[in-house]
Order: sequence, then C-alpha cells, then structure tokens
Amino acid sequence: MKERARRRILHVDLDPFFVSVERSLDPTLRDRPVVVGGNAGGAGLVAAASAEARARGVHAGMSLAEASRLCPEAVVRPGDLEAYARTSDEITAILLSVSRRVERPSSDEAYVDLTPDHAAAPNPVTAAEQVKDELQRRLGLDASLGLASSRLAARVASSFARPRGFLVVLPGYEASFLSPKPLAFLEDLPPHLESALERLGIVTLGALAQAEASALAAGVGPVAAPRLVSAARGEEEEPIAIATPPAWVQEQANVRDRRSDRPALEAVVEGLASRAARRLRPFGLGAQAVTVEVVRLDGVKRQGDTLAAPVSDEERLAAVARQLAVDLLEPAATVRSLTVRLSRLEVPGHQRTLFPEAGGRRG
Repeated sequence: MKERARRRILHVDLDPFFVSVERSLDPTLRDRPVVVGGNAGGAGLVAAASAEARARGVHAGMSLAEASRLCPEAVVRPGDLEAYARTSDEITAILLSVSRRVERPSSDEAYVDLTPDHAAAPNPVTAAEQVKDELQRRLGLDASLGLASSRLAARVASSFARPRGFLVVLPGYEASFLSPKPLAFLEDLPPHLESALERLGIVTLGALAQAEASALAAGVGPVAAPRLVSAARGEEEEPIAIATPPAWVQEQANVRDRRSDRPALEAVVEGLASRAARRLRPFGLGAQAVTVEVVRLDGVKRQGDTLAAPVSDEERLAAVARQLAVDLLEPAATVRSLTVRLSRLEVPGHQRTLFPEAGGRRG
C-alpha cells in the first residue's frame, strides 16, 4: 500500500486528437463545431468530431451527409495524416521530456508515470503542468489532465477536468473519488459482463469494489470477479514500461505547393532536422550521421554526412541538413517530398570508436 500510495500516474486526454490538431493549425476553429473526415456533403465517414458537433449528435463512423444534416454549421476538414503523425511524435517527445515511462494506447490519450524515483526528481504536479504548458506553447494543443495513483483514477480525473483542466486525486482519496462513478469508466468491459453486474444491482465502481466475493463470482464467473474488483479499486495494474531509445529517427514532409523556391524548401529541411533532434532529447542522444532524401519527378536523390562526433544541438543538425540539401533541391518545382534522417545515435561525449574519422559527405 505504501508503494501504491506514492505512485503518481498522469493521464493526458487530447480527445478528439484530429480536431485538436486541426485547431492548432487554424485557431479560428476554436469553440466551433468541427468534423474531420472528408469534404462537406461528400460520401465519406466522420473520423472525429469536436464536442460542439457531438452535442448535436455527430459521432465518429457516421456518414458525412448525416453529420451535415445534424450540424449544418460544422466546419468539415478532410484531414491531414502527415500533420497528425508529426504532431503525435511531437507529443510523445514532450511526454518523454518529463518521464521515460510513457504509454500511448491511442492518438487521443497517454499515460505517464511521474512517480518520483529519487530525491531530486521533479514534483509530479509540476511535471504535469509542464506537459500541459508545452503542449499549448509548442503545438497549440489543449489537453485535459488527471493525476492519481492508478491509470483508472487518472483517466476518470482527466474526464472530469474537461475541457482544458487539470484534476489531481490526492493519495488516500482514490476510493472515495471512484466510488460514485459508473461502470462505463472500466475500459473494455464486455457487454455481457456489464449486463451481469447490472443484474446483481452493481452499477457503480464503488459497489463493484465492495461486492460480496461469492455472489460476484456466481454472477460473472470465478476468473472475471477478482479482476473486476481489482480494476474498480485501481489496483494490480501493469507498470508503464520504460521507453526504448530509438536506433534512428526521421521526419518527412510532402511538398504540395509547386511554386516553392529553394530557400523555402531549405527552411523545411531545417525544420525537419530540428524536429528529429528534439525526439532525441529525452534519451540524451546525439546523431553522428545525417541523411537528407529528396523525392523529385526525376527520381530520388540522397546525400549524407558522417560527423566527427555525435551532435544533439538542434541548430547545428539543422545547418548540416540544410547544407546537404543544397544540391538536391534544384529545380525546386520538381520536388515532391523531403526527408531528414538522423542515425548512428550515441550519448555525446561518451562515444568510443576504434577508427575515429573526420566528417565527410557521402552520396
């Protein structure tokens, strides 16, 4: 109990993620009904809907035609998979900056273990506030946060913190906080078990946590009963695994504007290199190899450079990538996509090689 009392799990709720990204790209969409999934009046399906649109009955999986009928004032966006993937990576990098134990069960949410593991570890509340501020400052994303001793309590807390709030469940108050909440907060509860619990008169987490063992086992089975009770109490959860350092990272961007000139494309390359470098920061890694790949109408061109030692500085890596791209971007109008890859990752200052070599460009 002592160990569980000091455990601090943060739940970050970005629901709905696609809408959040669209609003970060276009702030005029804030507080307006937004639907992501295609063009207004089209034949596609709704991939995500804002709270304002959901209040009018719009939901994921619904046809766009039905969504337009229910909420004709909704702004419909086709979606940008490239932007969503890029933003998701940026979110993970922000989370990893406060803890190596991060779990992303979906694009809409994340769990972060903020349990202090040494005397100098940051305060969990301070770390959570840092995450919230960084998501807004760097990415323009609003998030609802919950902090508690278990995944369940943290997730329930974040749901009550909507929109854009932060709710902390103090150690020792988990049971009283969860007790009145409905069974719907149990993730992946099969319908037949929910029905069985309702037949036993159990409709809240508190009632489930206090259920008489033999009656519960008779109603839902001897295997499911103890698991349900543990879940309702927020106990016996699997630990959040430590993130594994990457072997390499890369960032990619498609070029949609055929009028882009070389300086504009060079700026994109720099931005890709900076984003890739930020993904290394949580692991304390630097890159000793930089590769730029350009897809053009006449084929794929690639240029690489091996540095004398691992580099973690964003500006320096961006400058290297830009220099590598110089000969690859002409004619600019033929460029269709850009990729920057960082590899040979090491902790700067700790690299040991048998055959040190000076940096040299490779084709």
